[in-house]
Amino acid sequence: MRRTFRFWTVGIGALALTVALAGCSQPSKTVELQPKVSPPAIQEAGTLRAGVNADYPPFAGSDNGRQAGLDLDVAAALAERLGLKLKVVPVKPSEAATALADGDVDVVFSVPFSAESLSEVSLAGSYIADGPGFFVAADSTASAVPTMTTAKLPTAPGSIGAQKGSAAYWRLVRSMEPGTVKGYDTLREALDALNKKSVQVVAGDTLVAAYISRDFPKVRFAGQMSAAGLLGVGVAPDNSTLEDAVNGALDELAAGGVLDNLRQKWVGDLPKLTVTASSTAGEATPTVAP
Repeated sequence: MRRTFRFWTVGIGALALTVALAGCSQPSKTVELQPKVSPPAIQEAGTLRAGVNADYPPFAGSDNGRQAGLDLDVAAALAERLGLKLKVVPVKPSEAATALADGDVDVVFSVPFSAESLSEVSLAGSYIADGPGFFVAADSTASAVPTMTTAKLPTAPGSIGAQKGSAAYWRLVRSMEPGTVKGYDTLREALDALNKKSVQVVAGDTLVAAYISRDFPKVRFAGQMSAAGLLGVGVAPDNSTLEDAVNGALDELAAGGVLDNLRQKWVGDLPKLTVTASSTAGEATPTVAP
């Protein structure tokens, strides 16, 4: 039985122009779209169908009844660069490859650059990096934030907070003494406990925690738990035309500072994360994430 998808039609002109003209006094102008790709590279002439995880802030979610998020903003900017209107399709990560293969979407977002992903989806380019990180509470914005590493973690019972079932939680439970890690139902609850100094450190997804921590003035990023991984835009493996077009558009958005502006919009002044990238020789080299 074929799945039924909901569509969100996103107005893209205002977003992209606002980003591009940030800090300028020029009035916004309506841009007439000139499609750079057409069927069969995309399913619907003049439209880019983008699959996103609809309920995973800050990538996508509901803000006062309106769909918003980093992936939605990047999708809007990408569609405009390609001269296309945007339709956003809620797609769970586990359904991304199937949605592409069935033609339900043209692109999918937040695809990790991993061997598992590359076996089913072609990665057209990256726009951000994410991974597990540490967060601590500081008394004021002027306070020095200590750099936290696994070796420096406190060892007292219940001193480290993490969301139950998360990758960071299980990694710490396996490596720390029993009782050191205190599990919370959500990452927000863990960060709230940190803000109240009920725990000394919280470990969790860095971008998600950075987004949530804007509600907790004392909470600050304190270091990476491990190397981050790139997240990118995926297309169907045999769609080289769209892959090349998306790659070029992402390069333009990066060069023009649009991706940096959108990153700051959603995660503030979070430092660029260090990524371990594989070279053609198969050696791991540290790089700085987009």
